[in-house]
Amino acid sequence: MKKKSAVLRIVGIGTFHMFLYLWLVPFVIYPRFGDSGLKMTVAVAVLVSVAVIATLFIGKKR
Repeated sequence: MKKKSAVLRIVGIGTFHMFLYLWLVPFVIYPRFGDSGLKMTVAVAVLVSVAVIATLFIGKKR
């Protein structure tokens, strides 16, 4: 069951990034906020991904 959970989290991260970089950034963030919005979006996306990946390792320790 844990392997399935890990796969779902990784697929979820991939889906999140596809949505973010293929639609949200080019059509919403960049036209409205420009370069600074793009940098902030990338920073938030990386932080969210790291947090989700970290939950995989935290769950293994318990």
